Amino acid sequence: MPELATTYRVRRPLTAAELESLRDRIDTAPSTVELLHTTVTGVLDALLADLGDSVTNYGPQAPMDPRQYAIPASQWAAIADAAVNRAQAFGTAVELGLNLINVMPSTYDDPDVPAPDLAVREYRPDRYRIDVTRQAADEITACEQHLQALADAYGPGSDRYRTALASWHRQLANLFSTSRGAETSVHRDGPLCLYVTASSGFVYGVIFHGEQRRCTAPGCTAVADDDPQNPTAVIWRPAPTAASVLDHEHQPSYPAGAPQPGIWSAHS
Repeated sequence: MPELATTYRVRRPLTAAELESLRDRIDTAPSTVELLHTTVTGVLDALLADLGDSVTNYGPQAPMDPRQYAIPASQWAAIADAAVNRAQAFGTAVELGLNLINVMPSTYDDPDVPAPDLAVREYRPDRYRIDVTRQAADEITACEQHLQALADAYGPGSDRYRTALASWHRQLANLFSTSRGAETSVHRDGPLCLYVTASSGFVYGVIFHGEQRRCTAPGCTAVADDDPQNPTAVIWRPAPTAASVLDHEHQPSYPAGAPQPGIWSAHS
């Protein structure tokens, strides 16, 4: 978490005993909610003790700003890593990591404070199951065929092919992430798109974002759609926010009948 202030109520490293206690609390947290709570309160209670204070003294009527407290960045990162690893057991590692950024104290750089060893048990499942529907398997094959078509049309060394390939393989690798639970289901969600649900309840789509064919002539904002009556032709039209469409022979950014360039990305 970036340093957001120049003065703090408490700014110091946690002691070895405080870190060990925090590690034990993280290791035994029974749920994601408890894990987030025990991680944050464990750090803050250690710092508030310097003031004779406690997290229990704060609430809706007396809110606390965790940014008024700070620990070394090396300790912050080790604590976050331990908590995220513990969240593997609940399939909520990603969500927990994002929440920690919002509620943990601030950090400061101190090269004299080494990163503590807060390793907890391995909580990832021993076995991981991916359930792929027949329609999803067909769509995954279609995505691979689209990539091959891009390589054939634009060349295996082209930016269009390499960018699409990298984005697709990134999404395939994400399917094997155990950070969202021990089971994942994959469904078809339209042409070149997938719908993914994890046992943790996390849901997201793998979406293909096709490049809009456009005119490359300077000053012309025309865009084109495939002509359903003629696969070797396109239909030109003004862009939705077009300032001008020149009256000339348009120059398409990729040829009519050629596979559509684009990238895949994940959206929750």
